[in-house]
Amino acid sequence: MKLGLSVGSVLAMVLTTTIVFAGGGDPAYILSATDASGATGDAITLDIAIDSSAGGDLQGWSFGLCSDSAALQVDSQTLGADSDLANSGGFVNQSLTADGVTLGIVVNLLGSVVIPPSPAVDVLHVNYTILGTADTSADFCNTLGSPPVATVVVVGGQSISPSLDNGLVDVLDPNQLIMSSATGVLGETADTSVSFNNVTLGGADAASLSIAYDAAICSPMNVANDAGADFFSVQPSAAGELVIGLIMDTSGTGATLPASPSNASLATITWSCDTEGTSALTFTDGLGSPPSENTLVFGQGPTYQPALIDGSLSVVNFNSFTRGNCNNDGTVNVADGIYLLNYLFQGGAAPACADACDTDDDADIGVPDAISIFNYQFLDGPAPAAPFPAAGLDPTTGDGLGCDGDADDL
Repeated sequence: MKLGLSVGSVLAMVLTTTIVFAGGGDPAYILSATDASGATGDAITLDIAIDSSAGGDLQGWSFGLCSDSAALQVDSQTLGADSDLANSGGFVNQSLTADGVTLGIVVNLLGSVVIPPSPAVDVLHVNYTILGTADTSADFCNTLGSPPVATVVVVGGQSISPSLDNGLVDVLDPNQLIMSSATGVLGETADTSVSFNNVTLGGADAASLSIAYDAAICSPMNVANDAGADFFSVQPSAAGELVIGLIMDTSGTGATLPASPSNASLATITWSCDTEGTSALTFTDGLGSPPSENTLVFGQGPTYQPALIDGSLSVVNFNSFTRGNCNNDGTVNVADGIYLLNYLFQGGAAPACADACDTDDDADIGVPDAISIFNYQFLDGPAPAAPFPAAGLDPTTGDGLGCDGDADDL
């Protein structure tokens, strides 16, 4: 299909022309930027896409994406897969300034290649560094470049003003209470920690933590006082609620919570892994009786709530094992290689943990695995793949090899 226009007129149309639709743009074409969040100094990426599923074949597009240079530093931009098609027969024009980026695309100069209707045309990926402390955005605009680049899509040789969905940037408080995430094995225990990232505050004297969890998945068994607080207490609370209070100094020594950005752990929570599934671990104000908040306390007066970063605990029905321990006797040595060869060629007993015999973790048990054990033992060969030397979970679940009948036996 030909465009029916000269190359020069197509380029001029894509880069400088816009047709305005009532209501802010044609809803059959949605140009969107993803949202992002991070603290001051963090790197973020906004992904630009076009939803043309209700429209026609795209022949090109152009836009400016404006941002506040005091709030966001524009670092780089990378063409999406669909924009990159233009590099083999089309036209690409990119620019990057302190105030934003522009992009102009003609998919194919002869009109022989188009982008068919799609809910997610991959257009551009823009990398930023957060400079400011307040929430901000990256907005599609018609003001960047000289002449200014218009925000349009091109269909059937006509430029169309799309509906726009700007990218919002949630700038987090750099001072953060952070709940880690973990994976645990059904019937065993797993640990998560609450840490304090202190960037701009002085030493806090006390803290309260109020954490919600799914009592059907897990339950807290122990909470360790990692902060070394003089007073450290866990409130008796309803299932699904964990309330912790701590006071650093009750004896006049002047001890405070860490006053530097060290991500110091305040508490380690040991969970019982009761049911398969994932429990969100969320900082939630108002839990407990009396109700508690997620706050830091300074002296006798002000309280402060930093940014709250939630975590999760996933409970899986996998068994832990040591890679290379094919005969399941707790050690890795020459006997494991012989056990595997007996199984493969002499009618020997099948291993209880097939994954442990897959020494190189290639999802297949064979002679090379036995040789790998011998090489490791006698010829300074490479050690078995993880988990090794300590027992642990298979890092490549879903490869069809399980352990002692666990859920990875596919």
